[in-house]
Amino acid sequence: MTEAIPALEIHDATKTYGPMRAISNVSLSVERGEMVALIGPSGSGKSTLLRAASGLVVADTSSGPIRIFGDRVQEAGKLSRGVRRARSQVGFIFQQFNLVKRISLYANVLLGALGRMPGWKGALGRFSTEDRKKAMEALERVGVIEHAGKRASDLSGGQQQRGAIARAMVQGAQAIFADEPIASLDPVSARNVMQLLSELNSQDGITVVVTLHQVDYALKYCERAVALKDGHVIYDGPTSGLTRTRLIEIYGDEYIGVLDEEGATS
Repeated sequence: MTEAIPALEIHDATKTYGPMRAISNVSLSVERGEMVALIGPSGSGKSTLLRAASGLVVADTSSGPIRIFGDRVQEAGKLSRGVRRARSQVGFIFQQFNLVKRISLYANVLLGALGRMPGWKGALGRFSTEDRKKAMEALERVGVIEHAGKRASDLSGGQQQRGAIARAMVQGAQAIFADEPIASLDPVSARNVMQLLSELNSQDGITVVVTLHQVDYALKYCERAVALKDGHVIYDGPTSGLTRTRLIEIYGDEYIGVLDEEGATS
């Protein structure tokens, strides 16, 4: 039996910005259907790693290959020719939603279909009846269909973020990479967004990799965590292994009070 191709493979990825090394020789493999939290203090390299995984950041020339579902994204400091195909399989969710503010939520969600269309059709807005139906179904699934006709700029952060997830659904993404998707949200909206990502993972089999500052959300919604510190992976395992001692190792003594508030295990 042929072994399944991982959803994400990163080999010895390094990224420097001038004198600063954001990530250093990081390797990571995520299997299909996993929901993985990338955690660690600010500046640890979480966002850089996730953006390199999708080709939004080009790693250094010393880096090995990065693949999404077997399609090469980049290697040795260069994006691959097949990067567009690789990206088409991933919906990237940004902290600031990345919606077009002046158009409706429905129109934003419909943009998820562009990757499957000839460029001229997309430029003219000639979306198929099927794609239009998918957009409405996705809006209903994420719970914001009543806001479909509103401009994105008129929506709350939580509504916009759910719209961004609906756009990934219309895209037909097999994986979702979410970079601090709840950092700008109130607690209720944050729970709603994390629950939605969890449901897409468990019910639809969509692979989810999410960067989080909030340890309690990682513990609640993800079975696996990868912790970075100073650009290095210092923990990769079940979230059940994130004991108080381990979390202090990751975040430092100054986080003891935060960990107490979040109910980290002893």
